[in-house]
Amino acid sequence: MNLETIEVIQNDFLIAAIVLGIMALVLLFRIVKGPHIIDRVLAADCIEVLSGFIMVVFGCVMNNSLYVDLGLVLALLGFIGTVLISKYLEGKL
Repeated sequence: MNLETIEVIQNDFLIAAIVLGIMALVLLFRIVKGPHIIDRVLAADCIEVLSGFIMVVFGCVMNNSLYVDLGLVLALLGFIGTVLISKYLEGKL
């Protein structure tokens, strides 16, 4: 790939990261104003997933696989946390 193509791809990744950041802000509003605790837990889980996506996109832009690995670890920890919170809310923990 030539330099111009790489710059276009990096700009696309930057736009994707900005859109994901805006989505995280909307979900943050849902955490604050959520009518039920379940809505807040789901919004927090979605923010965690979006932050993992942002890390993966950032890793692609910076051409560094460390951020991709960190995004995957973050997604795994977020899944475990969501399962534990759900079990606690059901009263099984």
